[in-house]
Amino acid sequence: MCLISDRHGGLIKAVREGPDFVSPHGVHRYCLRHVCSNFNSTIKNVVLKDLCWQAGSEYQLRKFNRIMEEIKKHDVKAFAYLDHINKEKWTASHDGGWRCGILTTNMSECINGVLKGARRLPVSALVEITLERTVHYFHVRAIKGQKMLQNNQLWTNFACKMFISWQQKTVEHTVTNNSHAQQSASVQTRRQGRHGMNTHVVKIANRECSCGKWNQFGIPCSHAQKVCGAYNISAASMVKDYYDVMAYNNTYSKHFEPVRSEDYWDDPNFQLVHDPTIRTVTRPG
Repeated sequence: MCLISDRHGGLIKAVREGPDFVSPHGVHRYCLRHVCSNFNSTIKNVVLKDLCWQAGSEYQLRKFNRIMEEIKKHDVKAFAYLDHINKEKWTASHDGGWRCGILTTNMSECINGVLKGARRLPVSALVEITLERTVHYFHVRAIKGQKMLQNNQLWTNFACKMFISWQQKTVEHTVTNNSHAQQSASVQTRRQGRHGMNTHVVKIANRECSCGKWNQFGIPCSHAQKVCGAYNISAASMVKDYYDVMAYNNTYSKHFEPVRSEDYWDDPNFQLVHDPTIRTVTRPG
């Protein structure tokens, strides 16, 4: 499990003291958006804030190091601020694949958006609107999952788009120094202006590429797909199972039991006792 959060002291302490929340069972990562925001609050430089985001979101170690050197040239204190933070916690290049490409807490914010307006309501109304919107959320995605199944789609739209995009880039690569025994190879990219002519190492058995993208997303990058083609291996078979349309469909096809009128509810058979420590505010006099 990968927990992504802000750097709230209480949360960090709770995770640190949790005896079972250690690798490989669980890791704690920081939301990059919060890191950049806290960084800007201290450094107060929008240009450096953008560079902070670039550094944290970069998957290749060499590119991360290059951006960090650029930050250092601008402001040594800004570099020291970021260098002091554990790189595994906030950078994609040092993450080890735990984030699955997710850099922020936007996923939880998405759920908050679904339930927007349900706050500060009476408890019964809050529960009712939460159930209603959750059912609708699942219903919309269940329909989407059925359509993908009917279209014989292998993976979710996100995975399909990424796989095809990287597949189209394989024509720009050349496989060199390949080892059939180890199912590994070096892949050189084509020069494009001042960019390209970089060499990446792909290890099929480990399902990893030095570009970092395969490790993060669980989808063979363009370099990995090029090597798979050289070894007559199906790159599609290397896509992580959690992208399968069937997995998506199973997630959102669950049934929600309709709620009957309150007259039909079972008697809870207990007495509600109000908390005596909570006193209502009374008008003086």
